[in-house]
Order: sequence, then C-alpha cells, then structure tokens
Amino acid sequence: MIPLQVELQRAVKATKDEAMTVEQAAEYLKVHPDYIPVLVAKSDDLKMVGNDAIIVKKDKTNGWLLWAMVLVLFFAIAVGWE
Repeated sequence: MIPLQVELQRAVKATKDEAMTVEQAAEYLKVHPDYIPVLVAKSDDLKMVGNDAIIVKKDKTNGWLLWAMVLVLFFAIAVGWE
C-alpha cells in the first residue's frame, strides 16, 4: 500500500498546473481536509500556499546545472579549436 503523502504528491504532480486545493486533495484521498496539511508537511516535494492550495516545489538547481554544463561545453569547444 502506498503512503497517503506519496499518493497526494503523485496526484498533484499529475495535474495540469501542478497545483490542487485542499478540498480537491481531501476528496481524492477520501480523508478529512484538516489532515491534508499534515500530509503536505510529510512530503518533501509539496508545499502549502496560504491555507487552501497545494503546489509542487520547484527545484532551482536544475537551471544552474544546465547553464554550468553549457558553459563547460563552450570552453571545451573553445579550447579544442586552438
């Protein structure tokens, strides 16, 4: 059986906007709406916005990693041409 916080995380990530209201989450998981903030607190990938919305946390390191790889590739090509 999958833990409820993992089910919630998958459900929120599967939505178009990667966001869900507390009421939608409670209805999806068939639990009381007061229990949803507890599940969000247990999940590393979700966060609450206000008291009624759940969103997916965005990892900001991916952008920096991509630019670092492009920069290294650029210098590797520049040094290779000499």
